[in-house]
Amino acid sequence: MYLILALLIVSADSIPLPEHPRPDFQRAQWLNLNGRWQFAFDPPDGGEREAWPTRGLPPGREILVPFSWGAPLSGVPDSGDIGWYARTIAVPDAWRGRRVFVVFGASDWRTTAWLDGRKLGEHQGGYTPFAFELTHARLGESQRLVVRVDDTPHPFKLEGKQGYGKARGMWQTVYLEARGSDPLEFVHFTPQPCASRSPIVRAAQSSHTRSRAARAPPISTSPSPAHAAGRSTIRSCTRWR
Repeated sequence: MYLILALLIVSADSIPLPEHPRPDFQRAQWLNLNGRWQFAFDPPDGGEREAWPTRGLPPGREILVPFSWGAPLSGVPDSGDIGWYARTIAVPDAWRGRRVFVVFGASDWRTTAWLDGRKLGEHQGGYTPFAFELTHARLGESQRLVVRVDDTPHPFKLEGKQGYGKARGMWQTVYLEARGSDPLEFVHFTPQPCASRSPIVRAAQSSHTRSRAARAPPISTSPSPAHAAGRSTIRSCTRWR
């Protein structure tokens, strides 16, 4: 029953999971890459030798991203350990002067990406997000993004009951985003009780934060910057009413 409903929701012309996967870290300029990609299995592991990143994948099959191959919604049965994806992308001209990244919510397990045949990077892991910078993106022009995912079983990988289930290939949202010259990579909050009612300094709020201010309790911040290894810390204190 649930599968039938999901199939009705994900039509051929729709983008599955169109919302940003990280609303707490959503940047103004981003582009969802979910949807139909060209796809091919590579049983002999010969795609790189045959120059698939530049010449293209063998025709005939598509997969619906971000569903794992083998999942019914992907449209591809679980019949291989190495899968290749390809699609055309176009970085908006409005992103000129920004650093452009392709972000993978999760891809299992060893993921390599190319843009117009030039290698972007490689990542090992199956359930955490990662990104590659498109250093040679041509704004406003069509370019070919190719991704290879090797999910060959290994004794050191998390699998099955002791891991996170049967996820193969790209199984979380993939998107492009424009960042500034020195962007934040993550934000970490460490709560601590207020020691005293010392003078309060309000933190600067973005428009996104202000839109939620009426629903959130006031946050009092006592600035204590510490710069080490490119990181900046602000200790804060929250008083609940």
